[in-house]
Amino acid sequence: MSSFRKSSVAQHELFTTLSSSRTCGVEASDLFREVSSFPPFEEISNGELFSLSLSSNSANLTHGLHRFPAKYVPRVPAWALDEFASKNDVVLDPFCGSGTTLVEALSRCKVSIGMDCDPLACMITTSKTSALKHDRIHELGQQIRKSWHRAAPELDVPMPGVINFGHWFSESAWGDLQSLFATISLLNCTKQERDFLLCIFSSVLRYVSNADDQTQKTYVSGTLRKDAPEVASTFWKSFAKALTGVRELDALRLREAEARIMRGDATNIQLKPGSVDLVVTSPPYLDSVDYMYNLMLEYFWLGSLLGVPDRKTFNQMRRMPTGAKNPLAKGPSNLPACLADLISEIDIPSSRISATRSYCASMARHFRSAARIMKRNARYVLVIGNSKSGKGVLPIHDSLIRLAADAGFAFEKAFAYRIRRHYMKFPRAGRGGIITMDWIIILKNTQEQIRYPGRLPLPDFTLRGDEVAN
Repeated sequence: MSSFRKSSVAQHELFTTLSSSRTCGVEASDLFREVSSFPPFEEISNGELFSLSLSSNSANLTHGLHRFPAKYVPRVPAWALDEFASKNDVVLDPFCGSGTTLVEALSRCKVSIGMDCDPLACMITTSKTSALKHDRIHELGQQIRKSWHRAAPELDVPMPGVINFGHWFSESAWGDLQSLFATISLLNCTKQERDFLLCIFSSVLRYVSNADDQTQKTYVSGTLRKDAPEVASTFWKSFAKALTGVRELDALRLREAEARIMRGDATNIQLKPGSVDLVVTSPPYLDSVDYMYNLMLEYFWLGSLLGVPDRKTFNQMRRMPTGAKNPLAKGPSNLPACLADLISEIDIPSSRISATRSYCASMARHFRSAARIMKRNARYVLVIGNSKSGKGVLPIHDSLIRLAADAGFAFEKAFAYRIRRHYMKFPRAGRGGIITMDWIIILKNTQEQIRYPGRLPLPDFTLRGDEVAN
Protein backbone atom coordinates (compact mmCIF):
# COMPACT_ATOMS: atom_id res chain seq x y z
CA MET A 1 0.00 0.00 0.00
CA SER A 2 1.34 3.45 -0.96
CA SER A 3 2.17 5.99 1.74
CA PHE A 4 -0.60 8.17 0.32
CA ARG A 5 -3.11 5.34 0.70
CA LYS A 6 -1.92 4.49 4.24
CA SER A 7 -2.32 8.08 5.43
CA SER A 8 -5.66 8.27 3.63
CA VAL A 9 -7.02 5.19 5.38
CA ALA A 10 -5.74 6.31 8.80
CA GLN A 11 -7.29 9.75 8.37
CA HIS A 12 -10.60 8.28 7.22
CA GLU A 13 -10.75 5.93 10.24
CA LEU A 14 -10.13 8.84 12.63
CA PHE A 15 -12.73 10.94 10.88
CA THR A 16 -15.35 8.17 10.89
CA THR A 17 -14.84 7.57 14.61
CA LEU A 18 -15.21 11.24 15.45
CA SER A 19 -18.18 11.67 13.15
CA SER A 20 -20.10 8.62 14.33
CA SER A 21 -19.90 9.81 17.92
CA ARG A 22 -20.81 13.41 16.86
CA THR A 23 -17.84 14.68 18.85
CA CYS A 24 -17.92 18.46 19.23
CA GLY A 25 -15.09 20.90 19.69
CA VAL A 26 -12.54 18.98 17.57
CA GLU A 27 -9.99 21.25 15.91
CA ALA A 28 -9.97 21.22 12.11
CA SER A 29 -6.26 20.33 11.99
CA ASP A 30 -7.08 16.95 13.57
CA LEU A 31 -9.41 16.00 10.72
CA PHE A 32 -8.12 17.55 7.50
CA ARG A 33 -4.99 16.53 5.61
CA GLU A 34 -3.35 19.40 3.78
CA VAL A 35 -2.64 18.93 0.07
CA SER A 36 -1.63 21.31 -2.71
CA SER A 37 -4.09 19.65 -5.11
CA PHE A 38 -6.64 16.84 -5.01
CA PRO A 39 -5.41 13.32 -5.82
CA PRO A 40 -6.83 11.37 -8.80
CA PHE A 41 -10.42 10.21 -8.40
CA GLU A 42 -9.42 6.55 -8.03
CA GLU A 43 -7.07 7.32 -5.13
CA ILE A 44 -9.62 9.19 -3.02
CA SER A 45 -11.56 7.31 -0.34
CA ASN A 46 -15.23 8.01 0.12
CA GLY A 47 -15.66 10.52 2.96
CA GLU A 48 -12.05 11.68 2.89
CA LEU A 49 -11.20 15.21 4.09
CA PHE A 50 -8.64 17.58 2.61
CA SER A 51 -7.36 21.05 3.35
CA LEU A 52 -6.19 22.82 0.21
CA SER A 53 -3.02 24.80 0.77
CA LEU A 54 -3.18 28.49 -0.05
CA SER A 55 0.05 28.48 -2.05
CA SER A 56 -1.66 28.52 -5.45
CA ASN A 57 -2.91 31.77 -6.96
CA SER A 58 -6.70 31.58 -7.16
CA ALA A 59 -7.01 34.98 -8.87
CA ASN A 60 -4.98 34.29 -12.02
CA LEU A 61 -6.48 34.32 -15.52
CA THR A 62 -9.71 36.34 -15.20
CA HIS A 63 -10.81 34.67 -11.95
CA GLY A 64 -10.08 37.83 -9.99
CA LEU A 65 -11.97 40.21 -12.26
CA HIS A 66 -14.84 40.70 -9.81
CA ARG A 67 -15.66 39.64 -6.27
CA PHE A 68 -18.57 37.27 -5.87
CA PRO A 69 -20.04 35.69 -2.72
CA ALA A 70 -19.31 32.05 -1.88
CA LYS A 71 -17.46 31.18 -5.08
CA TYR A 72 -15.33 28.08 -5.00
CA VAL A 73 -11.60 28.00 -5.65
CA PRO A 74 -10.61 27.29 -9.29
CA ARG A 75 -8.78 24.10 -8.29
CA VAL A 76 -12.12 22.41 -7.59
CA PRO A 77 -13.62 22.64 -11.12
CA ALA A 78 -10.13 22.23 -12.58
CA TRP A 79 -9.85 18.85 -10.82
CA ALA A 80 -13.29 17.75 -12.05
CA LEU A 81 -12.55 18.79 -15.64
CA ASP A 82 -9.15 17.05 -15.64
CA GLU A 83 -10.70 13.87 -14.27
CA PHE A 84 -13.91 13.62 -16.27
CA ALA A 85 -13.87 15.89 -19.35
CA SER A 86 -12.32 15.58 -22.79
CA LYS A 87 -11.66 18.32 -25.32
CA ASN A 88 -14.82 17.71 -27.34
CA ASP A 89 -17.19 17.36 -24.38
CA VAL A 90 -19.99 19.82 -23.62
CA VAL A 91 -19.64 21.01 -20.01
CA LEU A 92 -22.47 22.72 -18.15
CA ASP A 93 -22.53 24.78 -14.97
CA PRO A 94 -26.25 25.43 -14.27
CA PHE A 95 -25.47 27.65 -11.25
CA CYS A 96 -22.48 29.37 -12.81
CA GLY A 97 -22.26 32.40 -10.50
CA SER A 98 -19.22 34.41 -11.57
CA GLY A 99 -17.98 31.77 -14.01
CA THR A 100 -15.18 29.89 -12.23
CA THR A 101 -16.05 26.61 -13.96
CA LEU A 102 -16.25 28.20 -17.40
CA VAL A 103 -12.92 30.02 -17.11
CA GLU A 104 -11.24 26.71 -16.26
CA ALA A 105 -13.10 24.93 -19.06
CA LEU A 106 -11.79 27.31 -21.73
CA SER A 107 -8.34 25.69 -21.53
CA ARG A 108 -9.74 22.14 -21.55
CA CYS A 109 -12.98 21.93 -23.57
CA LYS A 110 -14.27 23.49 -26.75
CA VAL A 111 -17.80 24.08 -25.47
CA SER A 112 -18.83 25.16 -21.98
CA ILE A 113 -22.23 26.52 -20.98
CA GLY A 114 -23.07 28.60 -17.94
CA MET A 115 -26.52 29.40 -16.56
CA ASP A 116 -27.65 31.71 -13.80
CA CYS A 117 -30.82 33.59 -12.88
CA ASP A 118 -28.75 36.53 -11.56
CA PRO A 119 -28.18 39.07 -14.37
CA LEU A 120 -25.04 40.52 -12.78
CA ALA A 121 -23.57 37.02 -12.44
CA CYS A 122 -24.21 36.46 -16.16
CA MET A 123 -22.53 39.76 -17.03
CA ILE A 124 -19.47 38.94 -14.91
CA THR A 125 -19.18 35.43 -16.37
CA THR A 126 -19.53 36.73 -19.92
CA SER A 127 -16.82 39.31 -19.29
CA LYS A 128 -14.49 36.73 -17.76
CA THR A 129 -14.83 34.33 -20.68
CA SER A 130 -15.13 36.61 -23.73
CA ALA A 131 -12.36 36.33 -26.33
CA LEU A 132 -11.09 39.85 -25.77
CA LYS A 133 -7.78 41.15 -27.06
CA HIS A 134 -5.24 42.59 -24.65
CA ASP A 135 -4.14 45.38 -26.99
CA ARG A 136 -7.69 46.52 -27.62
CA ILE A 137 -8.55 46.72 -23.92
CA HIS A 138 -5.31 48.61 -23.33
CA GLU A 139 -6.28 51.06 -26.08
CA LEU A 140 -9.70 51.63 -24.51
CA GLY A 141 -7.99 52.24 -21.19
CA GLN A 142 -5.94 54.99 -22.80
CA GLN A 143 -9.12 56.56 -24.15
CA ILE A 144 -10.62 56.55 -20.64
CA ARG A 145 -7.51 58.27 -19.27
CA LYS A 146 -7.89 61.06 -21.83
CA SER A 147 -11.63 61.53 -21.41
CA TRP A 148 -12.33 60.90 -17.73
CA HIS A 149 -12.69 64.18 -15.88
CA ARG A 150 -12.82 63.16 -12.27
CA ALA A 151 -15.90 64.57 -10.53
CA ALA A 152 -19.36 64.95 -12.05
CA PRO A 153 -20.69 68.51 -11.60
CA GLU A 154 -24.08 67.29 -10.31
CA LEU A 155 -24.69 64.11 -8.33
CA ASP A 156 -27.52 61.80 -9.38
CA VAL A 157 -28.72 58.65 -7.60
CA PRO A 158 -28.11 55.91 -10.22
CA MET A 159 -31.10 53.70 -9.19
CA PRO A 160 -34.57 55.08 -8.46
CA GLY A 161 -35.91 54.21 -5.04
CA VAL A 162 -32.54 54.19 -3.25
CA ILE A 163 -32.80 56.45 -0.22
CA ASN A 164 -29.81 58.17 1.36
CA PHE A 165 -27.28 57.22 -1.31
CA GLY A 166 -24.73 59.31 0.56
CA HIS A 167 -24.80 56.68 3.31
CA TRP A 168 -22.98 54.33 0.94
CA PHE A 169 -20.62 56.71 -0.87
CA SER A 170 -18.86 59.93 0.02
CA GLU A 171 -19.62 62.86 -2.28
CA SER A 172 -16.12 62.73 -3.79
CA ALA A 173 -16.34 59.01 -4.55
CA TRP A 174 -19.88 59.41 -5.86
CA GLY A 175 -18.83 62.18 -8.23
CA ASP A 176 -15.78 60.31 -9.51
CA LEU A 177 -17.78 57.11 -10.09
CA GLN A 178 -20.56 58.96 -11.88
CA SER A 179 -18.15 60.60 -14.31
CA LEU A 180 -16.24 57.32 -14.84
CA PHE A 181 -19.47 55.46 -15.59
CA ALA A 182 -20.46 58.15 -18.13
CA THR A 183 -17.01 57.98 -19.77
CA ILE A 184 -17.19 54.20 -20.23
CA SER A 185 -20.76 54.46 -21.52
CA LEU A 186 -19.71 56.90 -24.29
CA LEU A 187 -16.76 54.87 -25.61
CA ASN A 188 -16.87 53.72 -29.22
CA CYS A 189 -16.51 49.97 -28.62
CA THR A 190 -18.35 46.65 -28.80
CA LYS A 191 -20.85 45.55 -26.16
CA GLN A 192 -18.44 42.84 -24.97
CA GLU A 193 -15.67 45.40 -24.52
CA ARG A 194 -17.94 47.87 -22.73
CA ASP A 195 -19.32 45.18 -20.41
CA PHE A 196 -15.78 44.13 -19.55
CA LEU A 197 -14.87 47.71 -18.63
CA LEU A 198 -18.09 48.07 -16.64
CA CYS A 199 -17.17 44.89 -14.75
CA ILE A 200 -13.90 46.54 -13.77
CA PHE A 201 -15.88 49.61 -12.73
CA SER A 202 -18.25 47.41 -10.71
CA SER A 203 -15.37 45.53 -9.11
CA VAL A 204 -14.10 48.65 -7.31
CA LEU A 205 -17.45 49.85 -5.96
CA ARG A 206 -17.34 48.04 -2.63
CA TYR A 207 -13.76 49.12 -1.98
CA VAL A 208 -14.30 52.84 -2.62
CA SER A 209 -17.64 52.87 -0.78
CA ASN A 210 -18.29 53.37 2.94
CA ALA A 211 -19.38 49.70 3.21
CA ASP A 212 -17.24 47.24 5.17
CA ASP A 213 -14.74 45.25 3.09
CA GLN A 214 -14.26 42.39 5.57
CA THR A 215 -17.68 40.78 5.21
CA GLN A 216 -19.74 39.65 2.26
CA LYS A 217 -22.85 41.35 3.64
CA THR A 218 -23.27 44.93 2.45
CA TYR A 219 -23.39 47.27 5.42
CA VAL A 220 -21.64 50.33 6.85
CA SER A 221 -20.06 49.46 10.17
CA GLY A 222 -20.71 51.82 13.02
CA THR A 223 -17.78 50.51 15.07
CA LEU A 224 -15.09 49.91 12.43
CA ARG A 225 -15.11 53.11 10.44
CA LYS A 226 -13.60 52.80 7.00
CA ASP A 227 -11.10 55.07 5.29
CA ALA A 228 -12.00 54.32 1.68
CA PRO A 229 -9.32 54.67 -1.04
CA GLU A 230 -9.84 57.17 -3.83
CA VAL A 231 -11.60 56.02 -6.98
CA ALA A 232 -8.96 56.70 -9.67
CA SER A 233 -6.07 54.73 -8.16
CA THR A 234 -8.38 51.86 -7.22
CA PHE A 235 -9.86 51.67 -10.71
CA TRP A 236 -6.50 51.72 -12.49
CA LYS A 237 -5.11 49.06 -10.19
CA SER A 238 -8.08 46.82 -11.00
CA PHE A 239 -7.77 47.68 -14.70
CA ALA A 240 -4.12 46.55 -14.75
CA LYS A 241 -5.03 43.30 -13.00
CA ALA A 242 -7.86 42.64 -15.44
CA LEU A 243 -5.61 43.37 -18.41
CA THR A 244 -3.09 40.79 -17.17
CA GLY A 245 -5.93 38.28 -16.77
CA VAL A 246 -7.03 38.77 -20.38
CA ARG A 247 -3.51 38.05 -21.61
CA GLU A 248 -3.14 34.96 -19.39
CA LEU A 249 -6.46 33.49 -20.46
CA ASP A 250 -5.80 34.17 -24.14
CA ALA A 251 -2.52 32.24 -23.88
CA LEU A 252 -4.22 29.15 -22.40
CA ARG A 253 -7.56 29.17 -24.23
CA LEU A 254 -8.07 26.24 -26.60
CA ARG A 255 -8.44 27.19 -30.21
CA GLU A 256 -12.16 27.58 -30.98
CA ALA A 257 -13.05 27.25 -27.28
CA GLU A 258 -16.38 28.90 -26.59
CA ALA A 259 -18.26 29.73 -23.41
CA ARG A 260 -22.00 30.26 -23.80
CA ILE A 261 -23.80 32.17 -21.07
CA MET A 262 -27.56 31.82 -20.58
CA ARG A 263 -29.71 33.68 -18.12
CA GLY A 264 -32.18 31.10 -16.95
CA ASP A 265 -33.71 28.89 -14.29
CA ALA A 266 -31.73 25.79 -13.31
CA THR A 267 -34.99 23.99 -12.51
CA ASN A 268 -35.94 24.18 -16.20
CA ILE A 269 -32.76 23.94 -18.28
CA GLN A 270 -33.41 24.95 -21.88
CA LEU A 271 -30.99 22.60 -23.68
CA LYS A 272 -31.52 19.63 -25.96
CA PRO A 273 -32.12 16.27 -24.24
CA GLY A 274 -28.96 14.21 -23.94
CA SER A 275 -26.68 17.06 -25.09
CA VAL A 276 -24.43 17.52 -22.03
CA ASP A 277 -21.40 15.33 -21.22
CA LEU A 278 -20.50 16.72 -17.80
CA VAL A 279 -22.00 19.01 -15.17
CA VAL A 280 -19.68 20.77 -12.71
CA THR A 281 -21.41 23.17 -10.38
CA SER A 282 -21.78 24.59 -6.90
CA PRO A 283 -25.48 25.31 -6.22
CA PRO A 284 -26.47 28.07 -3.82
CA TYR A 285 -26.06 27.27 -0.15
CA LEU A 286 -29.24 26.88 1.85
CA ASP A 287 -30.26 30.14 3.53
CA SER A 288 -26.63 31.15 4.11
CA VAL A 289 -25.71 33.61 1.37
CA ASP A 290 -27.98 36.36 0.06
CA TYR A 291 -26.15 36.67 -3.25
CA MET A 292 -27.86 39.74 -4.68
CA TYR A 293 -27.86 41.61 -1.37
CA ASN A 294 -24.12 41.03 -1.10
CA LEU A 295 -23.79 42.77 -4.48
CA MET A 296 -26.28 45.52 -3.69
CA LEU A 297 -23.97 48.47 -4.38
CA GLU A 298 -23.06 47.01 -7.75
CA TYR A 299 -26.75 46.70 -8.62
CA PHE A 300 -27.36 50.31 -7.60
CA TRP A 301 -24.98 51.40 -10.37
CA LEU A 302 -25.53 48.74 -13.05
CA GLY A 303 -29.17 47.79 -12.45
CA SER A 304 -30.55 49.86 -15.34
CA LEU A 305 -28.32 47.89 -17.73
CA LEU A 306 -29.31 44.53 -16.25
CA GLY A 307 -33.09 44.73 -16.26
CA VAL A 308 -33.29 45.85 -12.62
CA PRO A 309 -34.66 49.38 -12.97
CA ASP A 310 -35.38 50.28 -9.34
CA ARG A 311 -34.95 49.27 -5.70
CA LYS A 312 -38.38 47.60 -5.53
CA THR A 313 -37.52 45.27 -8.42
CA PHE A 314 -34.16 44.51 -6.81
CA ASN A 315 -35.83 43.56 -3.52
CA GLN A 316 -38.22 41.18 -5.33
CA MET A 317 -35.45 39.54 -7.35
CA ARG A 318 -33.47 38.82 -4.18
CA ARG A 319 -36.23 36.44 -3.12
CA MET A 320 -36.44 34.45 -6.35
CA PRO A 321 -33.27 32.27 -6.61
CA THR A 322 -32.82 28.76 -5.26
CA GLY A 323 -31.65 29.07 -1.66
CA ALA A 324 -33.20 32.49 -1.04
CA LYS A 325 -33.55 33.41 2.62
CA ASN A 326 -37.13 34.64 2.23
CA PRO A 327 -38.50 33.00 -0.95
CA LEU A 328 -40.94 35.08 -2.96
CA ALA A 329 -42.98 32.10 -4.15
CA LYS A 330 -44.93 30.08 -1.60
CA GLY A 331 -43.13 26.77 -1.17
CA PRO A 332 -44.40 23.27 -0.41
CA SER A 333 -46.03 22.47 2.92
CA ASN A 334 -43.52 19.72 3.74
CA LEU A 335 -40.01 18.54 2.98
CA PRO A 336 -39.67 15.80 0.32
CA ALA A 337 -40.49 12.37 1.76
CA CYS A 338 -37.02 11.00 0.97
CA LEU A 339 -35.53 13.37 3.58
CA ALA A 340 -37.75 12.26 6.47
CA ASP A 341 -34.95 10.50 8.37
CA LEU A 342 -32.31 13.13 7.49
CA ILE A 343 -33.89 16.45 8.42
CA SER A 344 -36.36 17.04 11.20
CA GLU A 345 -38.15 20.37 11.08
CA ILE A 346 -38.08 20.35 14.87
CA ASP A 347 -34.33 20.96 14.59
CA ILE A 348 -34.73 23.87 12.16
CA PRO A 349 -35.36 27.38 13.50
CA SER A 350 -38.91 28.38 12.60
CA SER A 351 -37.64 31.30 10.55
CA ARG A 352 -35.77 28.90 8.23
CA ILE A 353 -38.38 26.17 7.69
CA SER A 354 -40.02 27.77 4.65
CA ALA A 355 -36.64 28.45 3.02
CA THR A 356 -35.52 24.85 3.66
CA ARG A 357 -38.68 23.39 2.09
CA SER A 358 -38.39 25.66 -0.95
CA TYR A 359 -34.69 24.91 -1.37
CA CYS A 360 -35.17 21.13 -1.35
CA ALA A 361 -38.14 21.29 -3.74
CA SER A 362 -36.19 23.53 -6.10
CA MET A 363 -33.14 21.24 -6.08
CA ALA A 364 -35.38 18.21 -6.76
CA ARG A 365 -36.75 19.96 -9.85
CA HIS A 366 -33.23 20.89 -10.89
CA PHE A 367 -31.96 17.30 -10.76
CA ARG A 368 -34.88 16.10 -12.88
CA SER A 369 -34.15 18.80 -15.44
CA ALA A 370 -30.42 18.03 -15.43
CA ALA A 371 -31.03 14.31 -15.92
CA ARG A 372 -33.08 15.09 -19.01
CA ILE A 373 -30.43 17.20 -20.78
CA MET A 374 -27.43 15.03 -19.79
CA LYS A 375 -26.22 11.97 -21.64
CA ARG A 376 -26.79 8.59 -20.05
CA ASN A 377 -23.97 7.76 -17.58
CA ALA A 378 -22.63 11.32 -17.80
CA ARG A 379 -21.19 12.57 -14.53
CA TYR A 380 -22.48 15.35 -12.34
CA VAL A 381 -19.91 16.89 -9.97
CA LEU A 382 -21.67 18.77 -7.19
CA VAL A 383 -20.00 21.07 -4.65
CA ILE A 384 -22.05 21.98 -1.59
CA GLY A 385 -21.58 23.01 2.03
CA ASN A 386 -23.64 22.21 5.12
CA SER A 387 -24.61 25.37 6.94
CA LYS A 388 -24.35 25.50 10.70
CA SER A 389 -26.92 27.15 12.94
CA GLY A 390 -27.46 27.27 16.68
CA LYS A 391 -29.34 23.95 16.47
CA GLY A 392 -26.57 22.06 14.69
CA VAL A 393 -25.45 21.16 11.17
CA LEU A 394 -28.04 20.30 8.53
CA PRO A 395 -26.96 17.34 6.32
CA ILE A 396 -27.55 19.09 3.02
CA HIS A 397 -24.91 16.89 1.34
CA ASP A 398 -26.86 13.70 2.12
CA SER A 399 -30.14 15.40 1.25
CA LEU A 400 -28.99 16.43 -2.23
CA ILE A 401 -27.67 12.94 -2.91
CA ARG A 402 -31.13 11.53 -2.21
CA LEU A 403 -32.93 14.17 -4.25
CA ALA A 404 -30.54 13.40 -7.12
CA ALA A 405 -31.14 9.66 -6.69
CA ASP A 406 -34.86 10.21 -7.14
CA ALA A 407 -34.01 11.78 -10.53
CA GLY A 408 -31.87 8.79 -11.58
CA PHE A 409 -28.39 9.88 -10.42
CA ALA A 410 -26.29 7.14 -8.83
CA PHE A 411 -23.86 8.14 -6.08
CA GLU A 412 -20.22 7.26 -6.81
CA LYS A 413 -18.08 8.99 -4.21
CA ALA A 414 -17.79 12.12 -2.07
CA PHE A 415 -14.96 13.90 -0.33
CA ALA A 416 -14.65 17.27 1.37
CA TYR A 417 -12.25 20.15 1.58
CA ARG A 418 -11.92 22.70 4.30
CA ILE A 419 -12.81 26.32 3.59
CA ARG A 420 -9.73 28.16 4.74
CA ARG A 421 -10.92 31.78 4.60
CA HIS A 422 -14.16 32.94 6.18
CA TYR A 423 -15.07 36.50 5.18
CA MET A 424 -16.55 37.55 8.48
CA LYS A 425 -15.04 40.19 10.67
CA PHE A 426 -16.68 38.79 13.79
CA PRO A 427 -16.57 35.02 14.51
CA ARG A 428 -19.96 34.91 16.31
CA ALA A 429 -18.74 31.80 18.17
CA GLY A 430 -19.37 29.56 15.15
CA ARG A 431 -23.06 30.43 14.92
CA GLY A 432 -25.23 31.87 12.20
CA GLY A 433 -24.79 29.87 9.00
CA ILE A 434 -21.00 29.58 8.80
CA ILE A 435 -19.97 27.12 6.06
CA THR A 436 -16.90 25.30 7.40
CA MET A 437 -16.21 22.95 4.51
CA ASP A 438 -17.46 21.98 1.06
CA TRP A 439 -18.35 18.48 -0.08
CA ILE A 440 -17.47 17.38 -3.61
CA ILE A 441 -20.05 14.78 -4.63
CA ILE A 442 -19.68 12.72 -7.81
CA LEU A 443 -22.89 11.36 -9.33
CA LYS A 444 -23.66 9.42 -12.51
CA ASN A 445 -26.78 9.90 -14.64
CA THR A 446 -27.88 6.26 -14.92
CA GLN A 447 -31.52 7.22 -15.59
CA GLU A 448 -32.59 4.30 -13.42
CA GLN A 449 -34.23 3.88 -10.03
CA ILE A 450 -31.48 4.29 -7.46
CA ARG A 451 -31.13 3.03 -3.90
CA TYR A 452 -30.01 5.64 -1.40
CA PRO A 453 -26.38 5.25 -0.28
CA GLY A 454 -25.24 5.31 3.35
CA ARG A 455 -24.89 8.68 5.00
CA LEU A 456 -21.73 10.74 4.75
CA PRO A 457 -19.93 11.92 7.90
CA LEU A 458 -21.16 15.11 9.53
CA PRO A 459 -18.31 16.48 11.66
CA ASP A 460 -18.69 19.37 14.07
CA PHE A 461 -15.38 21.14 14.63
CA THR A 462 -14.20 24.48 15.90
CA LEU A 463 -12.60 27.31 13.97
CA ARG A 464 -9.59 29.14 15.35
CA GLY A 465 -9.82 32.90 15.55
CA ASP A 466 -7.38 33.37 12.65
CA GLU A 467 -9.62 31.25 10.41
CA VAL A 468 -12.61 33.55 10.61
CA ALA A 469 -11.41 37.02 9.62
CA ASN A 470 -10.35 37.94 6.07
